[in-house]
Amino acid sequence: MKSFLKSVVFTLCILGFFVFVCLYVTGLSGGGGGGGGATGINPEAGEKIYWGDGQCHTCHSIGTSGSATRGPNQEGLAARAEERAKEAGLSSGLEYLVESIVNPAAFVVEGYDNIMPKVYDAPIMLNREQIQAVLTYLQTLGGESNIEAVATFAEKIPEASGDAVAPWVPPIDVDIKEGELVFFDESRGVTCSKCHVLNGKGSKVGPDLTGIGAVQTPQYLIESVLKPSEIIVKGFETMYLMTNDGMAYNGLLVSQDEDEVVLMVDEDGAMEEYVFYPDEIAQMQKQDVSIMPGNFQDMLTTKEFYGVILFLLSQK
Repeated sequence: MKSFLKSVVFTLCILGFFVFVCLYVTGLSGGGGGGGGATGINPEAGEKIYWGDGQCHTCHSIGTSGSATRGPNQEGLAARAEERAKEAGLSSGLEYLVESIVNPAAFVVEGYDNIMPKVYDAPIMLNREQIQAVLTYLQTLGGESNIEAVATFAEKIPEASGDAVAPWVPPIDVDIKEGELVFFDESRGVTCSKCHVLNGKGSKVGPDLTGIGAVQTPQYLIESVLKPSEIIVKGFETMYLMTNDGMAYNGLLVSQDEDEVVLMVDEDGAMEEYVFYPDEIAQMQKQDVSIMPGNFQDMLTTKEFYGVILFLLSQK
């Protein structure tokens, strides 16, 4: 019996030793934590962060993956980064990517607005290692990952503050639930969900607001509602069109090709789609005015307005 117990103990010790070694090696290689290289500085971890905690997908698509249009589609990014690095006098495409994340305003792609948040600040708060992981993933979009090269830029990447970020508090007492009701209240003449999708509900006339609270600040949301024409998200520009018979239309440009132009026009609070053919168009010009009404301060009470803002900030 004693011999048997000794054998069992010995076997368990050997198994324990091998488990320890496996875990140790996995840790060194950046594996583990969700399976298959989900942590550490590597493309696998970076991909998980890109589509997860980093909220990059809220503004960027990659090829046909995702539908976000606030920022450029990232397909083939690494190759384009090399070209832009040469134009900017930088040493490499990687340096261009680093600079674009550390200081998003430095290289705003033509046709897009300066709306990218600093991902190491609130509300996203990625740490240095997470940002490095994302960089290794971005390198694989049209190129190859180089973890060693990414490591050389570590000190240039700000470290996220470890302090807890206090939630935004509106200047008056409001209720998130009331804000949600206002957002989806279709009995109103103008309501948010008639133009915006949020978590699959609403109409995609304007930008999809799913997860918007995870990437933007209260100030950005407040200004976007009160001054919608200050920053018009790419893909949601308005167009002025006059037909040969003198009829004028202002609307969202849905599509345009050699066969037809499609506009989404606001008709007394209801969005109607109009199709125009080239031989009936006398004039067409892009406008600097958003299709989103600029008088929400007149259509909402102060409590309703801040309720909507608080509701949007809760969408993580």
